[in-house]
Amino acid sequence: MANRNDIKKIMAYMGMCFTNYHPILEGEINAVDVLLDLLWDMDVEMLQTAVKACCTEAGRAFAPSAGEIRGAASNLIARASGLPTAAEAWGAVMDSFRRTSFNKPELLDHPLLIEAIRCMGGLELIGMSENNMADRAHFLKIFEQLRERVIRETLELPAITEYIESKRLIDGQVKALAARMGRQVVLIEDRSRENEMQPAR
Repeated sequence: MANRNDIKKIMAYMGMCFTNYHPILEGEINAVDVLLDLLWDMDVEMLQTAVKACCTEAGRAFAPSAGEIRGAASNLIARASGLPTAAEAWGAVMDSFRRTSFNKPELLDHPLLIEAIRCMGGLELIGMSENNMADRAHFLKIFEQLRERVIRETLELPAITEYIESKRLIDGQVKALAARMGRQVVLIEDRSRENEMQPAR
């Protein structure tokens, strides 16, 4: 994980790459504090490589933001792990219709591709479709959204992940409480009906 010295070296490196980069280094909270808060969880080698990837982008005129650095790191991880592009995924789907079941493309076993196919209604439904161009556009959009989510979540800041998980827990508790209350209301209504149906004494 990155520490203050790592962040200072990265900022110095970006200052050498971009002469217009002048971060605020004075004050109670300065640029080092902010960048450390946003990048502390990243492996130092990955962080340095991501910064280099950003700094070597053609046409880049300004130093990368923390978000751009995290994005570059996520893309590097995606490339290193062989995460398929949307076009490669669609190619595997099309190849599966040309081959026997004994020789299906390996890519079809990728969890992202399985989920995209499920969102499309299944491989059989895609194969029976008569509008290949529309299906292709729809599939590419679905797959790209799934791929972007995986890439984004790969290096999500821990504070953000923890916040989302805490909200999920709260929402789950609220839903469970609402379900319990709903069951109680039904029981009360059932008892009221039973009382109404009983003959008066």
